[in-house]
Amino acid sequence: MNRNTVTGDYININLRQLGATSIKEFNSIMHIAEFDLGDGLIVSYVFNITRHNKYFLQRVEPYAMIHGKFASDQEIIDFITEDLKRFQNAKNSHNFDTFLIISHLGHHVTENIEKLFLNYNVDSENLENIQNEMEDSLRHILSLFDHSEKIDLPDIKEQS
Repeated sequence: MNRNTVTGDYININLRQLGATSIKEFNSIMHIAEFDLGDGLIVSYVFNITRHNKYFLQRVEPYAMIHGKFASDQEIIDFITEDLKRFQNAKNSHNFDTFLIISHLGHHVTENIEKLFLNYNVDSENLENIQNEMEDSLRHILSLFDHSEKIDLPDIKEQS
């Protein structure tokens, strides 16, 4: 039995204890864990165990977000535990559906910018306009950190 199998099994056991409703494993290196948080909210993650026994994690539902590399299986479990607590809390917000729409719009913007840039000759003025609009949106979002009340959930470490 190789280390990837043992490590993957350890993470899978912990994710089941967290309430994973489905875990799929592919060649002992790629794992997909799904959590049903109720009210139609499914949160799912894909993690890969690399050749160097590190981990690469991304959330795939309710929207795709790469969370990057982790050094240990415990870091993966801790991250998912805290992420699920945040989503469990967030689903109770009256703004949750709007948040999901904004997240999906961001994904579609990224997809279409790529499609446009890789497949069309767009003049520099139009690209600069898009860049300026995106920078304005980012500045607005970043300003909301200072003008919004922070959610304080017990037992959750600060995530950036």
